[in-house]
Amino acid sequence: MRDRPRERDIVFTGAAVSCRLGDDLGAIGAQLRAGISPPFTRWPPAIEYGARGQVVAVVDTPLDSAALGLPKERTRFMGRAARLAYLVARRALDAAKMTRDDFAIVVGSGVGDSDAHGEIERKLVETHSARRASPTSVPRLMSSTVSANLVNTLHTTGPSFGVAAACAAGAYNIIVAAELIAAGHVDAAIAGGVDVADLHFLAAFDAMRACNTIDNETPARASRPYAADRAGFVFGDGAGIVVLETRASAEARGVEILGVLRGCGMSSDGTGEMVAPSSVAAEQAMRRALAHAGVTAAEIDYVNTHGTSTPVGDIAEVRALRRVFDERKVAYSSTKGYTGHAISGAGAMEAVFTLLMLRDGYLSPSVNATPLDPELVDWPPVLEPTNARIQLAMSNSFGFGGTNAVLILGAP
Repeated sequence: MRDRPRERDIVFTGAAVSCRLGDDLGAIGAQLRAGISPPFTRWPPAIEYGARGQVVAVVDTPLDSAALGLPKERTRFMGRAARLAYLVARRALDAAKMTRDDFAIVVGSGVGDSDAHGEIERKLVETHSARRASPTSVPRLMSSTVSANLVNTLHTTGPSFGVAAACAAGAYNIIVAAELIAAGHVDAAIAGGVDVADLHFLAAFDAMRACNTIDNETPARASRPYAADRAGFVFGDGAGIVVLETRASAEARGVEILGVLRGCGMSSDGTGEMVAPSSVAAEQAMRRALAHAGVTAAEIDYVNTHGTSTPVGDIAEVRALRRVFDERKVAYSSTKGYTGHAISGAGAMEAVFTLLMLRDGYLSPSVNATPLDPELVDWPPVLEPTNARIQLAMSNSFGFGGTNAVLILGAP
């Protein structure tokens, strides 16, 4: 992407996030900068249903019709993920001062609305009749429910869809949206991802013991990437959405540019393992991103790692980093110690966090990370709040099924 004319740079002009840190981007940035993460807590439904892992990071933002400013006849088609995505998309568009209605929507979630599936199941069991399902069910349970609802609440005419790529989906959606703009299909797009905590999703993660199952009685630091005693990720709500357009478009509109998408890299593990990460494939995605951006590893100032707090995944990624950076101690940290893991929302949320660091000049430390894993003592993550004027950063997202996406982000 280095050879692209400057005016054709793909830039970020709006961004919004909703997670356990809140939905005010200024307040979220202040917490990331200071290394402040509120204690995690147990989720009452997880306790009620006896989940092994009961620590879940949930968003307490109201999502009813009144809070969203939408009529009830519109929100009846919207599950919780679609509602959260609408709230975040609206704020991202407002931040970008976007008034056009022909932008693309590339936003998705990992699953359709599980509550809609549950509602249909209850009707079938109670009535033994397939005719009792709600006519609003399909728009809620279909896998494209988020993008479809965004189109019809934002009244846009550009293409709309979402990429399904597990924990890498948010980053993949940003990549695809940027390619749509670069190819000339649209001049602007919103992109990102969302997932929300629900019992179906939690029960599935709980069955495979991917989540933290040992800190129910002491949940405060349950999400602790790189700590020696890390015990699995904390599943949670989260949505991140960005507004993308060309630099020429942004400058013509006179809006602030938050950062630049300098390049991207993608890979698949191809190992036959659905949930065990491949350090080799992670390395490949990072090297492809550097090549696509036309930069060297020596030019990267910071890496926002995927770092979910799993015993295997955290170390596999750092081993890949060591090889990519040839043992140069590049600054890196994981922001999942603040948010937990929002699955499809994670990659987009973390891209936004990285843009804040690039714009405002700091490195967010990995919280809850001490005592540090012994393998990292000679190559530790950022552990203290650090002011730093950085120009290039990498944001990593690696998903179940072995799907990997890496973004190279530049300062405005």
